[in-house]
Amino acid sequence: MENNREKFALRNFIGIMKSCRRQLVEDVFCNDYDLYNFLCEDKKHVRILYRQLYELKWLELHWKKCELLIDEKNLPLATRREILKIFLRRYSDFVAGWDYKPTDAVLFKANIESLNTLIITEKQWTEQLNQLKTSFLLETKALDKLIEEAK
Repeated sequence: MENNREKFALRNFIGIMKSCRRQLVEDVFCNDYDLYNFLCEDKKHVRILYRQLYELKWLELHWKKCELLIDEKNLPLATRREILKIFLRRYSDFVAGWDYKPTDAVLFKANIESLNTLIITEKQWTEQLNQLKTSFLLETKALDKLIEEAK
């Protein structure tokens, strides 16, 4: 029985990995906002934030699909727990391959929110800086005009 659960979990986890990789390719072709910004952002520090954001969302998607699969199956509670443990073991190995600790996976959601906040803050700062530059240019032109008129 244990072997059947292991096979079920492994077969489905491989299917989930294929599905998520398909999603990655689709995101590339459909210009996913975060992925596109990672690839095209001019500022290196912002590009790194977008890479981390997309990476965490993508890794989290694997686990969400595992949970969804188990929720969709009408399995006894003990079987669900056993399969979840197997999924968790496989997922932990997978996440470790991306240089994350298994405990990091618990914090993916919080990290995603933090990265979103950092990106939004950087955008706001850039907008404010651009507004200041524009105001400065307008004031400079107005002063230049006054100086010309005073001559």
